[in-house]
Amino acid sequence: MKAIILGAGKATRLLPLTKEIAQSMLKIGEKSILEIQIENLKKAGIDDIILITGHSADKLEEFCKEREIKTLFNPFYKVSGMALTLWIAKEKLKGGFLFLYSDILFDSKIIIKLLENKNDICLAIKKNELREEAEKVVEEEGVIKIISKDKIDKENGEFIGIAKFSENGAEKIIEELKNTAKTNLNASFIEIIDELINKGEKVAACHIQDAQFIDIDFPEDLEKAKRIFGNKKIL
Repeated sequence: MKAIILGAGKATRLLPLTKEIAQSMLKIGEKSILEIQIENLKKAGIDDIILITGHSADKLEEFCKEREIKTLFNPFYKVSGMALTLWIAKEKLKGGFLFLYSDILFDSKIIIKLLENKNDICLAIKKNELREEAEKVVEEEGVIKIISKDKIDKENGEFIGIAKFSENGAEKIIEELKNTAKTNLNASFIEIIDELINKGEKVAACHIQDAQFIDIDFPEDLEKAKRIFGNKKIL
């Protein structure tokens, strides 16, 4: 299975750190976020990795070329949301794929657990101690009923930014991305997922349990990531 990493955004909440470089190139110890992501994906058995670029594309492409990582450029990154960024890679999604935000660090066992899940669409979620800025979910018996950036009634988990789509699941999201690209350039990834849920598609939840992850949205998250992951071996 291939992995698609969305790395086109400008990450304005991390300015001025991201003025000249992409968020994924920020250093955690001696390695960048992207470098740690790639190493953990490979540890989980995924070597086919595609990074979708936008902001600071030249630097990202140079970095990826040295490591034989494929890239795709989103020419609309300044005006588009994550859904359109993913739509840029629509031909690469066929056959199934693993989806990742470019601003997260994670244990490789999360990837392994997702790959073992037999559902067509499966999102990795963390339960309890939900962050205010998190993408919240309502999960019931292993199925996600609602996903939203806004606070929602009975929220009991957060999407950590990693998801798996089987071949069948990929076909469904490609169709939804195509429909959304016609009407909403700013749509987020989770809006696509919520629309699939509303249409009756099953979206499974994969609990990360005690596995570590961190979403790097603000400078304080970067410092926390350095404490957690900065001196670790690949997990």
